[in-house]
Amino acid sequence: MISKIRKQLLPLLFLMAVVLYIAPSCQKENPDPNGNETDPLAALKSYTYAIMNDIYYWYKGVPKNIDAKPIKTIQAYFDTLVVPEDRWSWMMTGAQYLSSETGIVETYGISIGQPIEYYNDYTLRVRYVHPNSPMSDNNVKRGYQLSHINGIPVSTLISNGTYYTVYAQKTNSFTFVDHSNKSYTFTATAREVSTRSYLKTMVITPAEYSGLPYNVGYYHYLSFKAGMLDDINNAMSTFKSAGIKELILDLRYNGGGDSRATTLLANYIAPASADKKLLARREHNDKYSSWDSDVQTQTIIERIKGSLDLNRLFILTTKGTASASEVILNGLKPLMTVVHIGSTTYGKPNGMYVLPYPDGNYDSPQFVFLPICFFSVNSTGYGHYVDGIVPDHYRPDDLYHDFGLQEDWVKSVLQYIAIGSFPPLPPLGQGAPSAAPANRLTAPEDAPDYGVYKTRLPK
Repeated sequence: MISKIRKQLLPLLFLMAVVLYIAPSCQKENPDPNGNETDPLAALKSYTYAIMNDIYYWYKGVPKNIDAKPIKTIQAYFDTLVVPEDRWSWMMTGAQYLSSETGIVETYGISIGQPIEYYNDYTLRVRYVHPNSPMSDNNVKRGYQLSHINGIPVSTLISNGTYYTVYAQKTNSFTFVDHSNKSYTFTATAREVSTRSYLKTMVITPAEYSGLPYNVGYYHYLSFKAGMLDDINNAMSTFKSAGIKELILDLRYNGGGDSRATTLLANYIAPASADKKLLARREHNDKYSSWDSDVQTQTIIERIKGSLDLNRLFILTTKGTASASEVILNGLKPLMTVVHIGSTTYGKPNGMYVLPYPDGNYDSPQFVFLPICFFSVNSTGYGHYVDGIVPDHYRPDDLYHDFGLQEDWVKSVLQYIAIGSFPPLPPLGQGAPSAAPANRLTAPEDAPDYGVYKTRLPK
């Protein structure tokens, strides 16, 4: 089975570095001695067990001799195989995988957060809004406060445990408080939205911010999507035409994505001195250690037509910055001047193969398994940052302003470029700590399937 996987399955798979992975275990397909029917999940469990005992980074620690038949779901079975130190492996249904690849989701079109860190504020704030979504249709902006759903204060919904159930309804009435502290209410219906890989592309000129010596680019990149490489191409073309010398790369909510997008972005950003140098390489388990030195498992900088000529790169991060985003940050640091601003990243320095079931069926899989298969390191050999990458300059995420010149991080970087120093940190919040248990939401990056970095397997 294992040799079959190596020869027939793996060459067909995509390599994926994600925040979490999953893998079920082996079960024999023999009928039970009492004459009961064979476990309907037997073949799927056997397939997964073979994978987890072969390509899985921690295969030596996978439990042996598990009685698989009583385990009723493939998710529960997979969970028994993941080793305790692995907080990243996960699985999904085929439908979920295909949806994640296209970027088409049924949604209201916003991401909600709380400025608890530093500000001690438990209000619900809009982190970002997808264009052409129900929320953008109603002019909702980043920084707006969500105060009520269906006339009920959101604090009540959170404290009584019904917030997620109510929000998940297809149609709701929402009340927001805008930047001018004015409330407005509207009814919206969730619909399918084609999300893009970026939120904002902007060129900031000396005329717009006094003291800038030249044009500065700002790119808020939300997800490394292989099917949306033109988003990168178009943004870099804009920056190249504007002759920018500094780039603010905003990855604060970027949980990663496809290595093809990662490589393309790095090729545009890295300086001429980094051409043909290593951005990242992978370290596998001892069964596949020969792959570590294979050029196919290494990401090499290859500058292309339209590559930028930057003096410095500013990268903005939060705990929501994961996987492929961390590969960019960690990989470019030895190759150019990178100024890292914000808060510590997620800490997902590893990756996985995307393993569909049935074997090799990427078009209509029943399930997709994503066990950790390697760790990513940069040209100096640094990786394994399981606790995240600490910024050079800490600043709390400003959830009170829209992206642009009034947002704290952008203003801070522009001041640094103009005069060589960052402004003081904003005033500390005055919220009530006792509100924490009752009014805290689960952050998006706390989900078990957060973060991704996928790439093709070596042939």
